[in-house]
Amino acid sequence: MKKINLFALPQSLDLSEEVFQPLVENDHVLIERIISKAHVTPEGEWYDQVKNEWVMVLKGEAELTFIDGDKMRLKVGEAVELPAHCKHRVSWTSTDEETLWLAVHY
Repeated sequence: MKKINLFALPQSLDLSEEVFQPLVENDHVLIERIISKAHVTPEGEWYDQVKNEWVMVLKGEAELTFIDGDKMRLKVGEAVELPAHCKHRVSWTSTDEETLWLAVHY
């Protein structure tokens, strides 16, 4: 067994790119911590995942934009379930602090 503190960030963490850290992974589920700071999905690119995803913001804030133009702002404690093939992108994350996400892909 390995204990992890989702809020503890290594001092040497390189945030020049968004960080994806798998916490639990098997053939059926992936649970990961995602660390963003002013990161966005490149313009014109969309996530189109083959599995459902449930994602929650643990710290910071973020905005998702969907292929139909709808936007959803997520604040601390807010979560959303994204069905498989729900095309979306991260259009904004906090610039003054890290945004910590907990994502479950199933």
